[in-house]
Amino acid sequence: MRFTPSDYPLLPGVYLMKDASGAVIYVGKAVSLRARLMQYFNAQTGAKTASLVSQVDSIEFVVTKDGNEALILESNLIKSHQPKYNLLLKDAKHYSCLAITDETYPRLLVVRKNSKNEFKTRAKRVYGPFAEEAKRSLGANFLRKVLQIRTCKKLPKKPCLQYHLGNCRAPCIKNVTPEQYAFNVATLEKILSGKHEGRSVIGSLKREMGCASDSQDYETAKTLLTQINALKIFFNKQRIEQRQQNDEDYLFFQRVDPNLFVQILKSRAGILQNTEKHDLEIRTQEEPETQFCIQYYQNNPLPSKVYSNLGFEQMALLNSALKTVAFQKPSGKKNEVLKIAKQTLQCEKISPSVLLLQKSLRLPLPPLIIETFDVSNLFGENPVGSMVRFQNGKPDKAGYRKYLIKQVTGQDDYAMLEEIIRRRYSRLAQESRQMPDLILVDGGLGQLHFAQKALNKLGLEIPLASIAKQEEEIFLPERKNPFKLPKTNDGLKLLQHCRDEAHRFAITFHKTRRKKQLLNPE
Repeated sequence: MRFTPSDYPLLPGVYLMKDASGAVIYVGKAVSLRARLMQYFNAQTGAKTASLVSQVDSIEFVVTKDGNEALILESNLIKSHQPKYNLLLKDAKHYSCLAITDETYPRLLVVRKNSKNEFKTRAKRVYGPFAEEAKRSLGANFLRKVLQIRTCKKLPKKPCLQYHLGNCRAPCIKNVTPEQYAFNVATLEKILSGKHEGRSVIGSLKREMGCASDSQDYETAKTLLTQINALKIFFNKQRIEQRQQNDEDYLFFQRVDPNLFVQILKSRAGILQNTEKHDLEIRTQEEPETQFCIQYYQNNPLPSKVYSNLGFEQMALLNSALKTVAFQKPSGKKNEVLKIAKQTLQCEKISPSVLLLQKSLRLPLPPLIIETFDVSNLFGENPVGSMVRFQNGKPDKAGYRKYLIKQVTGQDDYAMLEEIIRRRYSRLAQESRQMPDLILVDGGLGQLHFAQKALNKLGLEIPLASIAKQEEEIFLPERKNPFKLPKTNDGLKLLQHCRDEAHRFAITFHKTRRKKQLLNPE
C-alpha cells in the first residue's frame, strides 16, 4: 500500500486496516490519526509491525470526539470484526456462573450466562461469572452434597441414588419440611454471596444443631454436625479474609514478549473468592492493558474498586471511558493483595532462574529483560561493541545490536563501553521504548563504574551489575565489595549465559570487521 499522510486528519479517532480481500486485520485508536499511522510506515518499525503493514491494502478511519470515545469504539469494532492482529479476549460466555433456581425446592446449577432471562430454568439468584469452571463445578458438587441440595430436574416419585448415598434429604417423598430445606438454601446463599463470613454461617448451623439436639432430633443434629465440619474445611481452604467489606478486583499485568499475562483476584464482600488467568498474544505496539480492561468489563460486572499496576494515565483514561472511578492505585493492605496476584502470576509464567536472580541481586522486579554489553578490539584497532537481549531467561536474537565505536580513539575499553551504553539508552529514551529490567556488563568494578556514569548522564535509574570472568565475582553499584553466588545457582548460570553470549557476539563482529579490512585494506 502506498501511504500518503495528508489523506488522514490530525484528529482523534479509530482506524481499520484491511487486507486485499477487504477483511479487517487490525483496529487501532489514536489521538492523532495521521501521526499514529505514520509510525506504521516508518522504515525502523519492528518485525511484528512490518508483518502487519505488509498485508495492509487499505485503511479506513472514523473521527471521534476525543480519546475516550475512540477507546470504546475501538473495543466495539474489535468485537465486531475479530481482527487477527488485535488482542482478543474471550467473551464472558466462556465463563461459568452458579445459579439457585426459583423452585419450591431449589437446585444449584452451573450455568453459562450472568443474566436471569437467558436460563432455560428460572433462576432466583445468580453468582459469578467464574473463569475456573472445573474448580467451580467441583465447588458446586461439594455444596450440594454438604447442604443436601437436590440434583434431580423433576421431583421423582421415589428416592433416587443421592438419597441412599446420604447426599439428599429426599424432598420428593416429603422427608424434609420446606422450612428445613429453605434453611439449607439460605445457608447456601450466604456462602455464595460472601455477605457473611465463614464463622457466621457455621454459627447459624451450630445454633440449628443445638435446637435439634434439644428436641431429641439426633439424626438432624448429626447431619448438621457433618455440614459444620465440612464447611470449616471449605472456608479454610477457599477464602482469605479482609477487614473492609467491598467488591474489589485486583489486576496484575506482566508483559513477557510476545505475550501479555494478566492475573485477576476477585474480592467480594471482603473475601478473596475467585482467580482468573489470561494469556494473550501482543501483536502490535499498542497498549494492550487498557484494551484488555475495556473488553473485560464490557463482559463482566465492574466492581466498586479495581486495583492494578497500571500507570496513572492509563487508569484515568479507563475511568473516563467507562464512566467510573473504580481504577485506583493500591496502598497498604490493598497493595499486599496485589502482590499476591503478582506472585501468583510470576510463579507460573516467569522462568525460575529469573526469579532466583531477582532474589540473589535483590532487584525490585524480576529481570525479565536483561541487556548485556561487551566491547572487542585488537590494540584499539577495529573497535566494536555488542548488546545481547534476554527475555525471560532466553536469548532474544531479534533484540541483539552491534555497535561501531565512533567517539573513542586508542585502546580504552572503559570509554568504549560508556559510549555504547549511552547511545543505546539515549535512543530508547527518545523513542519512549521499554527499558530493560537489568543491565549487565562483562567485567569488574571499572566497567561497572563507566556503565553507571553513562546512565547518570542520561538521568536514568536502571538496575546494573557486572560479572568478572574466572572468579565469577558480581559487582553492584550499591555494594562496596563484590560477592559470589554458588556455582549451582541458576541465577548465576543465567548471568554467565548472558555474559558469554555478549562476548561471543562482540568477538564474532570484531573478527568480521578485521577480515573485511584485510580483504579491503583501503
